[in-house]
Amino acid sequence: MDPTVTKQRLHSAMAEVDLLTRDELEQSLNTQMNVWLREKVRGLDIMRIPFVPITAVGATVQLFTTNDSTPWGPEQGDIWMLRRVIVKSNVLADTAKYVLFRGSTPSDVGNAYSTRFLLDAIVGGATPGQNVNVGFYASTKSIFLLSGEQVYSQIAGATAGNQYYLEGEAIRCPAEMKGKLL
Repeated sequence: MDPTVTKQRLHSAMAEVDLLTRDELEQSLNTQMNVWLREKVRGLDIMRIPFVPITAVGATVQLFTTNDSTPWGPEQGDIWMLRRVIVKSNVLADTAKYVLFRGSTPSDVGNAYSTRFLLDAIVGGATPGQNVNVGFYASTKSIFLLSGEQVYSQIAGATAGNQYYLEGEAIRCPAEMKGKLL
């Protein structure tokens, strides 16, 4: 059989069969693979916590985006997969530690910073918490934020006058496509 001819006879008593050439087959397979790859990442986006500083006035600091209850988290219809969170200090040698929480109202200081909303205490050493200027990396596909939830932090051992920043990254996905994150 000639690979450049698309109509072939398998037997003299049978009708012609229209077969794909090698080039036609490769083009069809490549087109379908490109469609599949585009669909795999459609709707996914990288999200970052806005960079907003707060100046410590005492040893304990509650830190959430803009500290005016502006949430950092998915809007209605979205789901986020948390990848990294870090609390930074303007002093590289700062010895403060931070603990992470997940919830909807961090401005409710009495309840929002309880173990009920604890995301990770990052226990290691005598004092619980992660050292500032060291990031917390979520295990693959382990922490999700649903609509209305956000990440916030409490800093212990803060130095008055130092500035602290909450930053992080997540992968955003429309809720109806959450299978792409799972």
